[in-house]
Amino acid sequence: MINVLRKESVVLALAIMVSSCVSQKQYTELAKDKDRLDVNVERAHKEIRELKEVKLTLEDQIKAKNVEITKLEQQVNIFKRQTDEMGAKFNVLDEQMKKMTVDLEAKKSESASLIASYEQKITELQIANAAMASRKAGLKKGKVKRAKVALPAALKL
Repeated sequence: MINVLRKESVVLALAIMVSSCVSQKQYTELAKDKDRLDVNVERAHKEIRELKEVKLTLEDQIKAKNVEITKLEQQVNIFKRQTDEMGAKFNVLDEQMKKMTVDLEAKKSESASLIASYEQKITELQIANAAMASRKAGLKKGKVKRAKVALPAALKL
């Protein structure tokens, strides 16, 4: 019986060993798969490192662009303020120009009135001069009365 038990134990041990063992072909394939996976993992790690470097570079570029944007926004604000100031100055100058235009029109009207007045006085003086010349000529010829009448009439114009 011991012999039978031994034989059964050996058969059972062999059965367990055979069922738990992997064939050489399967082992070789698994080893190749493991090597391929190791290579893929190494590539993935390398790619991750490269992507992290690219990410850091891009973050630095973003920071630089944000600084540049901030500077540009400040310049835009300065330009807006200057534009507003210039607009206000323009409005003041425009109002001054309107006042000056009104004043100029008043001066033109006043000048035209003065010119008309002076022309009238020149005409009156020319008439008076002519009357005096006539009077002078009349005095020489003895026509004193007519000159006396003509002079006051000329001065009334």
